[in-house]
Amino acid sequence: MNTLSINTSTNQYSLAVMKDEILLGEYILPSGPSRFSNLMPAMDDLFIKVGSVPQELDGVIVALGPGSFTGIRIGLAVVKGLAQCLSIPIIGVPTLLAMASQLPHLKEDICPLVTSRKGEIFTALFRWNSNGHLSRLREDTCLSIANLGSIIENRTVFIGNDLPNQGSILKQQVGEKGLLAPANFWNLKASSVGILGFKRLKEGDSDSLSELTPIYLRGADIRLPKKVS
Repeated sequence: MNTLSINTSTNQYSLAVMKDEILLGEYILPSGPSRFSNLMPAMDDLFIKVGSVPQELDGVIVALGPGSFTGIRIGLAVVKGLAQCLSIPIIGVPTLLAMASQLPHLKEDICPLVTSRKGEIFTALFRWNSNGHLSRLREDTCLSIANLGSIIENRTVFIGNDLPNQGSILKQQVGEKGLLAPANFWNLKASSVGILGFKRLKEGDSDSLSELTPIYLRGADIRLPKKVS
């Protein structure tokens, strides 16, 4: 099965084309205001580089959030458009689950983090069980990063989307209970989203095109434009 997976829920966007669980090619787009405009050209170039075309896709997979409100909406709009145009299945994957899956088969708890606003983070807790499945210990939540230590009971490995800022705060908040994942594992890769989605696709499972919605966890921070005097 050929799939395209997209992560636009974190500050670095990524796209991956996979055949079954084999990664054919992946692009990671740097942070910055131009990343929105670069998304579709990067997708076109990725298909060219791997020698494929969208018409060969058997499914599309997207990170649903929580994370960047604008990014999540863009990613979901792109995959919904492809799924409808090509009449192929669509699968949504929770961002924090996919991020935790990048640290396979650890004995410690896993705590993924995605920066929100106003000093808050989106987070959850996971643990690999004896059957090799990633189990959820705590539902996705939004809280102040200063209160993160209150949900950590066991030795925990942290992985997030902003190592320079999150890493220093984590060391202060959780002390010896906390371990930081290697720097190259931080931020969510589209290929990780793709592997989780492919497992569902292989079992004949998919989401409803009309009913698939983002995971926001909180209301949008919308500000009215300033009045011009």
